[in-house]
Amino acid sequence: MTNLNELLSQVTERRQNLLQKTVSTRTRHFCMVLEDLFDPHNISAVIRTAEVFGLQDVHIIEEDNAYKVNKSILKGSFKWMSLFLYKKRMACMANLKAKGYKIAVASTNTENSVLDLNLDQPTAFYLGSEFHGNHPDTLAAADYEFKLPQYGITESMNVSVAAGVLMTYLDVFMQKKGREQYSLSKEEQNALLIDWLDRHVNGAENNSPIQRIDD
Repeated sequence: MTNLNELLSQVTERRQNLLQKTVSTRTRHFCMVLEDLFDPHNISAVIRTAEVFGLQDVHIIEEDNAYKVNKSILKGSFKWMSLFLYKKRMACMANLKAKGYKIAVASTNTENSVLDLNLDQPTAFYLGSEFHGNHPDTLAAADYEFKLPQYGITESMNVSVAAGVLMTYLDVFMQKKGREQYSLSKEEQNALLIDWLDRHVNGAENNSPIQRIDD
């Protein structure tokens, strides 16, 4: 296994400080789940926004639509993420529930606001496909349905915009509570830092941030 100190010695002190500061604010308390999005722009924008807000994991279901990204939108953000790809939506659901996540699904057919959810518990937020939303099987297995507060006539936001608004709410919640409560363990931080440094030094193609789960 690559030694952390060995990798640190290969980057500038400024880069070391940036990566160590960033990894200390990463969280897995919340994660995003993209269910069969087809627009590479939207997929890329959500991944990039999740990275900016410090959410480490994005789970991507490609049962109906294959995972495709737009590199000009990603801006290299995927290197600092953990991306999980699933061929079957129920495999994603089972994996998240086994990790202790509650499942919250965005829906225009509910009166429950995201502000009403119990965000003290680890929660996976599902965003459905651009035209059809989340699959009926996903809705049936979810713990909660929610919508974002909105006051206009238009029924819904673009999915990548909705993801950004949602992550803003989640960030405010963590800040008010003390974001350090939701940080990764020191062991997780070190493992992640090794991955980041390895991708920075040797290239992401040699240590992919994508884990494919085909069960």
